[in-house]
Amino acid sequence: MIAALFLALAAAAPPHCPPVQVTAAGKPAAMNLKLLHQVSANFAKAYAKACAEGLVKKPLATGGKLFLVNAPDANVASIYASGRKSVLEYWFVTHDGKRHVPSVKELHEAIYCAAHGASAKEQEESGRCLSD
Repeated sequence: MIAALFLALAAAAPPHCPPVQVTAAGKPAAMNLKLLHQVSANFAKAYAKACAEGLVKKPLATGGKLFLVNAPDANVASIYASGRKSVLEYWFVTHDGKRHVPSVKELHEAIYCAAHGASAKEQEESGRCLSD
């Protein structure tokens, strides 16, 4: 009885995911400390949700660091490897100088696409995990 209860609790517990630190790539002047903190907070929520859902089965970021890369013309948040770094690309600062913080939902979708990916059917029908 106790063993069965223990197994049920273990199955219900969210899986352990390696920690990820969000940091700015280089020192872009437009990406200030406030923006970095907001992105980090939203990413932490999205990452915790993705971990609890069992989406993250391998490290999401090389060396545990995810570098923010400004892409003013991007249409979605994207997480991918770039050389020896893992990056989170987003339109943090657009051409007009306005700052943007990806929502928890946008970041969760980026984590889903990086860790799991969409099926061919999802990509064809909805464009999920496809960026322009």
